[in-house]
Amino acid sequence: MMTVSAAMTKARNLLIDQAVLLLNAGLLGLGTLMTAVLGFVYWWFAARSFSTEAVGLAAAAISLMNLLANLGEVGLGPFLMGEIGRQKRAGPFLTGALLAAFSASIMVGLIYLAVAAFTSTQLGSIVGSSATDLFFVGACALTAVTLVLDQALVGLLQSGLQLARNVVFAASKLLLLVALGLTLGRASSELAIFTTWFTGQLASLVVVAGLLVYAGRRVFHRPEIHAFRPALGQVFGHHTLSIAVQAPALLLPFVVTVMLSAEINAAFYAAWTVLNVALLVPASLASVLFAIAFREPELFPARLRLSLGLSMLVCAAAALAFLFLSRFMLWIFNPAYAVIAGNSLQFLGFAAFGMALKYHYLAVQRVRRRLGFATLVLTGGAVLEIAVAVGGAQFGIAGTANFWVIAVFLECLLLCPALYWAARRTGTPSATAPSAADGVSTYGNVLDKADQIGIASRA
Repeated sequence: MMTVSAAMTKARNLLIDQAVLLLNAGLLGLGTLMTAVLGFVYWWFAARSFSTEAVGLAAAAISLMNLLANLGEVGLGPFLMGEIGRQKRAGPFLTGALLAAFSASIMVGLIYLAVAAFTSTQLGSIVGSSATDLFFVGACALTAVTLVLDQALVGLLQSGLQLARNVVFAASKLLLLVALGLTLGRASSELAIFTTWFTGQLASLVVVAGLLVYAGRRVFHRPEIHAFRPALGQVFGHHTLSIAVQAPALLLPFVVTVMLSAEINAAFYAAWTVLNVALLVPASLASVLFAIAFREPELFPARLRLSLGLSMLVCAAAALAFLFLSRFMLWIFNPAYAVIAGNSLQFLGFAAFGMALKYHYLAVQRVRRRLGFATLVLTGGAVLEIAVAVGGAQFGIAGTANFWVIAVFLECLLLCPALYWAARRTGTPSATAPSAADGVSTYGNVLDKADQIGIASRA
């Protein structure tokens, strides 16, 4: 039997071995926790101060904006998370990525406007006039910049700056929302709610720039976009993989609005906000897990097991909370939400298990550089999730939510074997694979080399 002294020694050694993971994940988790708390207050105040229709439309527009921003950042965020720590001149490398993401997001936003105008599927009054069209596109571009910056800061193990940016963003948009609510009240439109997000993102970037100047660091560098040319294949691989994971979650509020109503989406988005608060923990752990995998590859399996274990505990708490308290959660936001949804969302929390597994599967396959195979699996899963959610809409909000949860679990049955073997291995097969930024010219070459190393290790 292990003595108390031996147990304490083992625990201390574990903490020392996992210090980098726990410290950066802790800062990342603290930032996301504070953002989540402020976000909860934000949507609570919106539910109490604005009309149900305005909240529902704004929530759908914000989800759509985030989806377009993720499309526009073209995979540069995840790529930088794994690669920027290797760069001798990280400043120009990051500046080039931010400029590319900003430009690409503008193009994506304009393409969406053209398609929406042609098909007459524009979202309420958020997107529908020349002024709001340009404002919406600008918000997409600004959001893409913050997405890339956040992930680059994690890759540089500067989670403190990422913490500061997200807290400023959450606090500033909340303060602006309170000001609008107190002055305009229910006369405010969904555009007023949407505006607070744009303003909050802009304020957070100004604060980060100020912190860098205060620390004596350069803020503006001459961008080195050409540095990404040898890695375009891998960047594209990261992008398609990210979209496959995030698209269903970002599209679901939009689907609820279009298939059901803005009022129902207001209630659904309140529960959706709570679920995403729970998912911040596994998402943060998986992000840092990937960011530090190449620094100490021999510790990756142990770190993966630790990350999965902590994530499952959080997911269990979320599932139980939704099962027994879903109606109460909605009532906290607005009593009308509890009437609209009732107990229809009580099983939504069980999706947390599947989403946590998806985040870790994403990290594992990125470390192994099996982006092509992972993209096929997760794209198929994303199509299944959206199709099932749309089909379930004929049964109301309960059908949409419960059918989506079932689809997530079916998808994760395909992911578990890869996670199991990655957690059992004594090393990370492709941790020593060459960096794309150091001269891997094609996506196919990266995959071929990673597959060869993986086959050899299994043999």
